[in-house]
Amino acid sequence: MLESIVDRTLRTVNDADAYAAAQRVAEISTQRRLHDDALVEHLIRQKAQQTGGVGAATSAAALIPGFGSVAAFTVGVVTDVGVTLRLQSELVLEIAAARGRTLTPSEARNALLVVTGLNMGAERLINQASRKLAERTAERFAGRALIKAIPFVGIAISAGANILMTYIIGRRADAYFHVGPEAVGNWGDSLRAVTGVDERKLVGWLGNVMTDFGRLFVGGAQRVGRATQNAARRAGDAVAAQLGRRPRHKDE
Repeated sequence: MLESIVDRTLRTVNDADAYAAAQRVAEISTQRRLHDDALVEHLIRQKAQQTGGVGAATSAAALIPGFGSVAAFTVGVVTDVGVTLRLQSELVLEIAAARGRTLTPSEARNALLVVTGLNMGAERLINQASRKLAERTAERFAGRALIKAIPFVGIAISAGANILMTYIIGRRADAYFHVGPEAVGNWGDSLRAVTGVDERKLVGWLGNVMTDFGRLFVGGAQRVGRATQNAARRAGDAVAAQLGRRPRHKDE
């Protein structure tokens, strides 16, 4: 199922997706008066925090009474991968638009394959790095009641992995469109480049995601249940759209 989601996501990129991405970028550029590097940075931060929220929500599904750890592992993982990959694909197209590149569907698919391509070694490195991000974020926000109110580290690792992966994809996409495919390099090099200032920045992004998530969580089990159901519905619609089915609800 996971392979099917990845395959369909990459194969269904079309002119409409590129056009929608260009429209979003134009609106952001106009509204926030951002251009060039500042615009790309905003796009990466926006998508990184969105995918971090998806990771936190799907990881927390195991905490919902009646949902269960097995369902959280299966449904949660599929939802996480499907929605996260879709958001990351949108980011690649948005960065192309921000750099003034107009892509055919074929060019877009090739760019996505180069930019988002993962191997098991890279995944292990990302998992290790996301745990460090979670631990450092926990240290930074340890005094906040919102963070103490949730099982922070486990959820933050999932959110941090998505943030880190999305950040790297954004940087690889910018190198691809700004310099050329030869500037992308391999995933190991890309991950090792995320140190120092960038790492501290990602800790801040993860802190924002966990604080927002904490506000939902501490509102009570019923409130969390409703919020998670809504998030799951939106995520399910997104995955259904990837698989060629009509969503039951309009995205919010």
